[in-house]
Amino acid sequence: MDASEDMVKVSRSLNYSVDDSTTVFRIAWYEVASKPNVILEEYREAESQVFKGEAKFSLRIAGERALANISVDGAKSTIGVEAEGVDEVAVGIFLDGFAGSLNNALAKYDALSDDHKSKLKRALVAKTCWDRMVREILNKAPLNDVYIQVAHGREMMIKATEGEENVPSLTLTTSGWLSKIESLPRDETLPSNIASELAKKSIEWKKETQDIISRYI
Repeated sequence: MDASEDMVKVSRSLNYSVDDSTTVFRIAWYEVASKPNVILEEYREAESQVFKGEAKFSLRIAGERALANISVDGAKSTIGVEAEGVDEVAVGIFLDGFAGSLNNALAKYDALSDDHKSKLKRALVAKTCWDRMVREILNKAPLNDVYIQVAHGREMMIKATEGEENVPSLTLTTSGWLSKIESLPRDETLPSNIASELAKKSIEWKKETQDIISRYI
């Protein structure tokens, strides 16, 4: 989704002290994309020793179409967030709410035990996998790109809930979907009916994953 001329742009910059910029990025991602009807538009991470990541989402602010961009710069320990929408006041309120929620989440993360931090990190990765899977489907990417996200998200959720009595149902449904699509040509786009079903299924996977994440932050 591209911004139009009638959209206003508002930005905020936050500093963080958590010694894990990758996780800071995943938490910021979660704080934006855990809301309904948020779609990942773009995503990239720099391949270097110092983390740098950016993600762009389409969403709705005060019922109107909007865009939100998050970026984390490990070298500067800063989080940048920029939103574009038709109502400048509503966009500002959205960003202030995001900043407050993010600071609270980072404080909660910092207070976790190492074991709980490890589980949370895996659930956060799974969350990004479901968002990236939907993006690949919407962009009509080859099946292989979709398959990788389903498989990796499933693996992360298994590790995020390791040792627990109640295993998330998505570990079974993702296994079923992997079996369903693995025989299809990996370099071709998913048939439209299967792609649509899988995109709808991701709503359930996102909810289960976010329920796990909400235990910690």
